[in-house]
Amino acid sequence: MTSIKMAGFALATSMLALTAGSTWAADKSKGPLKVAIFSVNGASPTIHTMIESATEAAKARGWTVETYDGNGDQVATNNQANTFITRGFDALINIASDNNQMGGVIANAAKAKIPFVSTFSGMVPGITVDIGSNNVADGVFSASELAARINGEGEVLKMNWTVLPALQERDAGFHAVMNEYKKIKVTEMEIKVPGQVDDSFNKITDYLTGHKNVKAIWMGWDEVGVAAARAVQQSHLEQKPFVVSMDGNDAAYDLIRDGTPLILTIAYDVRGMGVQAVEAVAESVDGKTFAERQIFKKPCMITKDTVPPKGQLPDFKTCALYSADVGKK
Repeated sequence: MTSIKMAGFALATSMLALTAGSTWAADKSKGPLKVAIFSVNGASPTIHTMIESATEAAKARGWTVETYDGNGDQVATNNQANTFITRGFDALINIASDNNQMGGVIANAAKAKIPFVSTFSGMVPGITVDIGSNNVADGVFSASELAARINGEGEVLKMNWTVLPALQERDAGFHAVMNEYKKIKVTEMEIKVPGQVDDSFNKITDYLTGHKNVKAIWMGWDEVGVAAARAVQQSHLEQKPFVVSMDGNDAAYDLIRDGTPLILTIAYDVRGMGVQAVEAVAESVDGKTFAERQIFKKPCMITKDTVPPKGQLPDFKTCALYSADVGKK
C-alpha cells in the first residue's frame, strides 16, 4: 500500500509540475521580453512602416525593443542579428531581409530556442513564421491590369530589385502574364539599392529620352514607382507612359489621387503585418507552433476609383482586388 501511495504521490507531483510549466509558458509573453526588430533596408517607406508598427505593438505589450537598419548591407544585418542572440534577446523579427541569406542567424536562433519571425522575407527551413502576401499572385494582378490597358501590345519598361524574395516573386508573376502576350516588348532594368529613388529616376529619364514609344512602366514597389511617375511627368514625351506599382504607401496614394502617371498600385496592409509579426512572437513564446510557416494577408487594388481619402488607409477587409469589383459596394 505504501508503494502504491508513493507512486500516486509521484504521479500527482509530476502532473502538477507539468501544469505549472505549461501555465508559465502560456504567460511568458506577458513578461518583460526583449525583442529585436531589424531590416537590411529599413529606410524604404514600406519597410519603415512595418518596423514602426511592430515596434509600437511590442512596446504596447511592455516589451523592450531595439531596432537596426542594415542600410543595404546583408552581412552587417546578419552580424547584428547574431549579436542580438548572444545578448540574450527573447525573439527576433526580420522585416523584409532575405531569409535565404540569413541561414546562420536562423540556425542560431533555433539553438537559442527563440522565435525568428519575419515579414516579406520568404519561407525557409527553421523560421517560426513569415507574414506577407502572395507576391506571385500580386505580380499577376498588376501585370494583368497593365496588359489590359495597352490592349496587349507595345513596349513596357520594367524595373525591379530582384534581391528580396517578395520582389523576386512579383517578378515571377509579371513574367507569367507577359509571356502570354507576344506583341508586348518588355525592356528590363535592375534597380540599384541603396540609392534606389535617384537610380530609378535617372534610368527612366535617360531611357525615355531615346525611346518615345514606351506605353507603360512596371515598378517592383511604390518607393521607386513614385520616382518613375516623377520621371514621366518631367519627360518631354507627347504620349506619356503610365506607371503601375506595388506596395501601397502614402506617397503613391497621393499621386494616384492627383491623376499623375502613377495610375495603379497593389497595396498591402503593411501596418497590420508589423502587428501580426508581434502577435506571432507572443504566440510562439507561449508555446504555440505554426502549422503553416507562411501567412498571407489580402492586398487591395488601388486606382483613382478606389484610392482612400488623404490621411486614411484602405479597408483591407472590404477593398476591391479585381477590376470587375471596382466601384461596387
